[in-house]
Amino acid sequence: MTFRWNAESIHFNAEGAGPPLVLLHGLGGNADNWLPQRTVLKRNHLVLSLDLPGHGRSSGREVQFADYWQVIEALLDHLELNSVTLCGLSKGARAGLALASRRPGRVERMIVVNAFVHLKPADNARRLALYDILAEPGGVTLWAQTLLDWMGVSDRPVIVRGFTKSLSTLDPAHIRRIFGELIAYDQRPELAHIACPVLLVRGQKDGFVPDYCVEDLLRCLPDSRIVRMPECGHLPYLEQSISFNQIAAAFLGDGSSHSARSAGD
Repeated sequence: MTFRWNAESIHFNAEGAGPPLVLLHGLGGNADNWLPQRTVLKRNHLVLSLDLPGHGRSSGREVQFADYWQVIEALLDHLELNSVTLCGLSKGARAGLALASRRPGRVERMIVVNAFVHLKPADNARRLALYDILAEPGGVTLWAQTLLDWMGVSDRPVIVRGFTKSLSTLDPAHIRRIFGELIAYDQRPELAHIACPVLLVRGQKDGFVPDYCVEDLLRCLPDSRIVRMPECGHLPYLEQSISFNQIAAAFLGDGSSHSARSAGD
């Protein structure tokens, strides 16, 4: 399914029935990254997963990250939804936080997975240097290998294969530009305006998002708490999907954790 936002065509999936839940992918990802969650959570929710601008089947590679929150709100308007729950990874979570800050009445609660809203100068420079590799001839492969290591998922063959396969459709210039916008955007001042409950999910093996970033979120978000997943890296919803789904279901108030079981981790 698609809807129009400004001049762009935005793709999304709608599955199941019940209280609406919007899944927001990370940088370079798409709605299919959430398949283990979509399959399970649709039993109790209307699960909406969209391709953010310039990702997946959505147009809009020239859209700035600072405007992504408007696309999420446009999805709600398109479906005539007053309010939703959001669940996002990294960049997707940051777009959700921007919506929750600007339109607090439209976000009932939120799950934030391994996101940073500000980096210390040394961490900032190191990550920018990694994404600068994308501008070099043949740099995509080295960038991917290094990123997988930093994210703590290089020992997960299924994730590595999926990530490697996605490189064939990657636009290096687009990914590099959006990451530069993320780095430059200090989102901490917005967090005090977020009134809804927020669950922070932290993969303890994630080396891409420093620990202090999660502590920043905990300190700045008025109604937040952390669940730590010690055996996971940057992508806990894929690394340990059963555990992640149970955590999400408990936060969403879906009752028995058995309702959140998936095919396997």
